[in-house]
Amino acid sequence: MATLARFQWSGTVPTSHAPDPADSELDEMLAAAQFRALRHQVPSLHLILLINVTFLTFITSSARAAPVTYLPSCVLACSSVVRILKWRRVHYAGAAAARRMFASTVRTSLLFGLSLSAWSAWVLYTRSADVAAFIPFFAALSTIACAVCMVSLPRAAYAVIWSGTVPMVVAMIATGNPALMAAAANLSVIAVLLFAWMQRQHQQFHDIVQAHATTIEREREVAHLAFNDQLTGLANRRAFLARLDEAQRPAGERLDTTVVLMDLDGFKAVNDRLGHGVGDVLLRRVSDRLAQHVPPQALCARLGGDEFAVLLPTADAAEVAAAAQRIAAIFDQPITIGDDVIQPRGSIGLSTGDVWPGDPIDLMHRADLALYESKALKQAQPYTFHVGLQQQSDRRRIIETAYQDPTALAQLDVHFQPIVRTGTGEVVAFEALMRWQHPHLGNVPPDELFAVADRARVATHFTDHLFARALARATQWPSHLALSFNVTAGEVGPHLCAMVAAACERHGFPLDRLIVEITETALLRDLEVARRTIAELQALGVRVALDDFGAGFASIGYLKHIRFDLIKIDGGLVQSIAECPLAGQLLIGVVELCRAVGTPIVVEQVETQAQLDILRVLGVDKVQGYLLGHPTADPDLTPQSPLRTNRM
Repeated sequence: MATLARFQWSGTVPTSHAPDPADSELDEMLAAAQFRALRHQVPSLHLILLINVTFLTFITSSARAAPVTYLPSCVLACSSVVRILKWRRVHYAGAAAARRMFASTVRTSLLFGLSLSAWSAWVLYTRSADVAAFIPFFAALSTIACAVCMVSLPRAAYAVIWSGTVPMVVAMIATGNPALMAAAANLSVIAVLLFAWMQRQHQQFHDIVQAHATTIEREREVAHLAFNDQLTGLANRRAFLARLDEAQRPAGERLDTTVVLMDLDGFKAVNDRLGHGVGDVLLRRVSDRLAQHVPPQALCARLGGDEFAVLLPTADAAEVAAAAQRIAAIFDQPITIGDDVIQPRGSIGLSTGDVWPGDPIDLMHRADLALYESKALKQAQPYTFHVGLQQQSDRRRIIETAYQDPTALAQLDVHFQPIVRTGTGEVVAFEALMRWQHPHLGNVPPDELFAVADRARVATHFTDHLFARALARATQWPSHLALSFNVTAGEVGPHLCAMVAAACERHGFPLDRLIVEITETALLRDLEVARRTIAELQALGVRVALDDFGAGFASIGYLKHIRFDLIKIDGGLVQSIAECPLAGQLLIGVVELCRAVGTPIVVEQVETQAQLDILRVLGVDKVQGYLLGHPTADPDLTPQSPLRTNRM
């Protein structure tokens, strides 16, 4: 494959212009082919002429001849030597220069033809009949040599043949010698036949060049398809990786290259809501903006779907930061498509080649880690790879590998944290929390475990196992205690209802004692699927809680679409209520909002007595946190304060 021009992309295949079947390109190729042929053939022609002149001079020489009679043959011989040397040194310098050489060759050929015919006629009339008999042989041999060697430039061949043959034929006929006249007729026929042969050969030469040009054009078209994204006109993944591969350096060397990865957030929602036609237009508009916002030497590519990449020819921190900000600016302005106004959003991750990792794919992987972190943080600014991301990635990979280990389930444990009434201290429920003590990683937090499991699409396997273990413990509790269980976003769907119903029936656990906690992430992923799943769970008698309310950005909007049985207020709203009046006012607003929609609440992460006192004043009925009890594998079912058996 041809080498890609470093850090420039013309929207086409590597080191090639866009496919252009114009006649000018064919003319260029024809001129180049003619020049290459003539560069080898013209010296051969003049070498043949030099040999012919030398031998004819030797044959026609006479001891009585004056030295001046050798002057014509010497001039012709020297001219042939000069032409041989000139054509051996010349190189192709473009079609225009080649055409000038062709014109010069035609003129020189005409001059050589006239000179040879004049010298031959002079020999014919000044030498004996025996010597003159060699003239037809000399003329025929020279004519054939010209036809063969100059076939790629017919004009020059015609000039030599006609200027060398016609005068010679006239001179031979004028002698009145029957033998020479017959030879003249023979030479004329040969010249005519050679003329026709040269026309056919040159046409074949032209056809071969044209076929080669067509082949090249088709190869370019195929390469264009192979290296270009057909929707946006940008380079594609193959071209991007090929360019990145060219930038390889020995491991440890500095590489002045930066990989920037970008994808559109919410693109699937645009496709679902407005249709794929609008989605395609959005991708084209974003790609146009991207191409306009990157440095001229950068390579822009669409890797697939809504993911784009930019290869910057620098690793300088200031230059990279400036370029990354320009790329991020493509999301500043909305995009209007017909009657729809779309505000594009995206995540950007980048990795510089300060120290070349040894494999271009590693540089891509680093940028992908930064992109993943950018999406997780939901920040609008580019995120740069650092060593900590690699460590996190290695940790995730170890966790993913552990999923394939049959003994991993045996390492899982379930702990329970109480949910308590603020007025009486009565425990009304326990939330089941997963604990995993990995032999190498130590304690793996539940959020980390299920985030990785959800991404690897194996969370359901763990949830089924943990839910069964939690039910096995909960069936031993007093009947007034409820079990609260968390599910990940990827588990919200038809499988969840079937799994819950089957597991509760298998363990004999009443469905009305179960609370399923669902986070805002599940609603963001697919609101309609989440709404149907929640309705089906509630139809079974299961209570559904909206977990971490107030931690996200859109939870309030979901309250008008879905009726929850319980709202768990995120502990982040409680952290500083004792010290910050504004935090207290914010919490009051959230509590009043939940009361307005008529949904009971639980406040999480209550850790101090001051926080609990404030919550009591606000009328919060149920709380959960370290102040009330740490998660434990064997929860104390005998509370310190008197209990009532009121249900939540």
